[in-house]
Amino acid sequence: MQRRAFLLGTSAWLIEANASATSARSVTRNALEPYSEVAPIGEDMRRCIAFFQFDCPHCRALHPLLERWGRSLPNSVGFEFLPVVTSDRGQIMAARSWYAVALAAPSRLDAFSDRAYALVQDGRMRMDAGATWEAAARQAGVSDFALAWERVPVDRIRRGVEKLAAYRIQTTPSLAIAGRYVVTPDATQGDADLFLRLASGLLSKSIAQRSSATLP
Repeated sequence: MQRRAFLLGTSAWLIEANASATSARSVTRNALEPYSEVAPIGEDMRRCIAFFQFDCPHCRALHPLLERWGRSLPNSVGFEFLPVVTSDRGQIMAARSWYAVALAAPSRLDAFSDRAYALVQDGRMRMDAGATWEAAARQAGVSDFALAWERVPVDRIRRGVEKLAAYRIQTTPSLAIAGRYVVTPDATQGDADLFLRLASGLLSKSIAQRSSATLP
């Protein structure tokens, strides 16, 4: 099953972020395992990250399932959605809108994502148009969106680019687990339930590895 594929952008700061994030990292792909493994990213050891794009129909289909899966994780494990950022203006605006909602009304992120997917994919609204994101925020009941938009720091966007590069993400949706493993629904031939069970297994494996490493 082909997922939405993309290439990293070519603007100067994207290239710089890509180079700095990947220079000391490698990725291992074992044909016998349904996942990829990267050099451990310490700050993400207790975090799972779902990479997505609002114009990706597979991301839209899996988003609610990932929301529920994220809420089911142990309290010691964080979960976040991270919008893909390339040099494409639409992707940058989508990411900035996501972060604006996270600042203004984090409890409305689920509603915002639902409306954004619908406007982009069903309504055919352009991702590089401010009206698209204003409408999604308004329909999701997000107030002060315009103010929050102005307050989104560049570092939030840069962090997204660095994570994209560090995990060598090539398609969406992709799930990075515990700073070490990357898995996509392609690994389970699009079976969403099996995909989430695989993700849970990788997270349990990571937790067990951390526990054994701390034993005397």
